[in-house]
Amino acid sequence: MKFNDTAPLLPKPDGPPPWLAKLAEDATLEATVLRRPVEGRANILALLKQAMPLYDFQDFTYRGDFGAAFFMESYRAEIRGVPIECSVLVHMNAQGEADSILVNHRPLDAALLFSRLMWEQVGNGFGDLYLTGPQADALQKVTDPKA
Repeated sequence: MKFNDTAPLLPKPDGPPPWLAKLAEDATLEATVLRRPVEGRANILALLKQAMPLYDFQDFTYRGDFGAAFFMESYRAEIRGVPIECSVLVHMNAQGEADSILVNHRPLDAALLFSRLMWEQVGNGFGDLYLTGPQADALQKVTDPKA
């Protein structure tokens, strides 16, 4: 995947991204793997807690402020041996809080896998946010005739 392959790797981060500690109570998370936006600090943190262990590793190629009101990170990773890339764009409001998070996983096959695995992880609590196993399988067959 070309976007992250052209950038040098950064040293491993010492901890979570700085915006996480500044997450607004009314923050919104939108993502490729979600069927709808997630609202609220507690819901976002609960989902991130479930998502992070799915990564076999994360190699960051960019992680830092992007202009005055944004934070961006980009990384390549694997989930169960499947390569996946991700770009995260976070908007910081006038109070310095992260109020909007946009997460873009790619390619599509890896994003479908991530969505299915999250559905398996979160169960009834947030299951409606993600593609079910059969839904992910159906999309996989449509996008990859060899599947």
